[in-house]
Amino acid sequence: MNNYFQLGLIIIGSFLFYDVFLNDASISSRVQYSRLPLPSGNTVLVDLSSEIVNQTTEKANAVEGYEIEGEDRFKWYLKRTASNVIATAPNITTLYAYEFDHEITVTTTSWKMIRRRVYCRYLDKNGNEIGTPYESFTYPEYIVNCPKRKGTQKIGLSVTPNGEFVPLPLVDRMLKKPKYELSMCVATIYGEEPKWLLFLEMVEHFKLQGVQHFYLHIHHTSNYDLKVINDYVRTGEVEIHYLLERDKRTDNHWQMVNIANCLIWSRGESKWTIFADLDERILMTEYPGTILDYMREIRNESIGGVQFRQQWVLKTELMPEKYESGSQDCLIWSRGESKWTIFADLDERILMTEYPGTILDYMREIRNESTIDAWMPTHRFHNSTGIGPIGHTAKNIIDTSKVFIMHVHYVTEFFPGKGYHLHQLTPKEGLVRHYRDQNLGKWRKIWLNSTLKFGPLRMTDYPKKYLGKLTTNVKRRARYVYGNRFD
Repeated sequence: MNNYFQLGLIIIGSFLFYDVFLNDASISSRVQYSRLPLPSGNTVLVDLSSEIVNQTTEKANAVEGYEIEGEDRFKWYLKRTASNVIATAPNITTLYAYEFDHEITVTTTSWKMIRRRVYCRYLDKNGNEIGTPYESFTYPEYIVNCPKRKGTQKIGLSVTPNGEFVPLPLVDRMLKKPKYELSMCVATIYGEEPKWLLFLEMVEHFKLQGVQHFYLHIHHTSNYDLKVINDYVRTGEVEIHYLLERDKRTDNHWQMVNIANCLIWSRGESKWTIFADLDERILMTEYPGTILDYMREIRNESIGGVQFRQQWVLKTELMPEKYESGSQDCLIWSRGESKWTIFADLDERILMTEYPGTILDYMREIRNESTIDAWMPTHRFHNSTGIGPIGHTAKNIIDTSKVFIMHVHYVTEFFPGKGYHLHQLTPKEGLVRHYRDQNLGKWRKIWLNSTLKFGPLRMTDYPKKYLGKLTTNVKRRARYVYGNRFD
């Protein structure tokens, strides 16, 4: 009888151990809000303000930097929502999940879902759920932070505790030091204008400025453009995240998804990250070195980023659709042996008509060597506005570990406590040459007059000290990707 009694106690004790240590989320995570009952109905508003005062946090295993302003970081997030009432999300579409020392951050693409209640769902290596779902919320926009749980291999988000979710593998961001010194978050690619040449010039320009890695989001682009983009992926210089539409929005609204995800994507992996568009060329002016040289000289840890003022270079034509091997440097046999090479059949007679000289005379007058030279924005467009005032559509290079919320043109909010701020460069130090198309997005009609207030139009040039090398690099890559006559 005593043996049966002892066996019963062991079984009961085992169940209690399982219930407490495996199902109690307050033990398996560093912080857990108490479970709040769900009211009935499709729209749920939950007042969490009374909960944050009395909740306790498991801090024994908390890593350095877990607290923010001396407070549990998840309570701090809740206070930063600027709203005590959290609405339940009607749906949620996830993008990627990043594991940091102090939390797991899931990025989303769901539109107009700020301050919406969702549940973090944890899976182990066998696909079994770990503990009870954790109540969290979308804040900042497109971002959900989840406490870490031991054994987590994948994580997902659901709109109800037992709802469906897509498990995401964890991207490791528990790095001892950044992998890159200087990277770039490229604005989302979309729209009908051919991108191949813009992309080529953008990448090669920033490589000359010391950029080591490019984070790229694509909403849609042509297969032709993807040839050169994927070639940079092949060489390890570009990473791509594809953005799939689940809501009805205009293309330009993808820019904030790009900003939010890339803030997290690059955090911990890159010391400094440029946020700029495909048609922008950031560079130093009177400062003698590259962007990377300048960033390496920053010693003040309170500087969370630097900001460049903008000058618009008026782009009046769309880029060419394709690289045409006949007119774009594909002179294989004769390359290096002849300045110009005629391609013609045996029975063809090429000659000048009203032009008074010979073919050679005419060719000697050509200054642009090829269509690549003629169409690279840095070669083709020079008519420029004055330089915009401080903060006006500026572009930034930031330390993403110091930035809580990022906007297209400025840092919305730094993490507090250490006096982080943006250092604003003067135009004599550096600026943005923005090759802005005048017709796309009705820019000329909407914005040109306001930019003309910054001074009269003037002719400006891309720096000669970089132009030659830039042109050579663009030609070499274009030839490799598009110059195969059998393709």
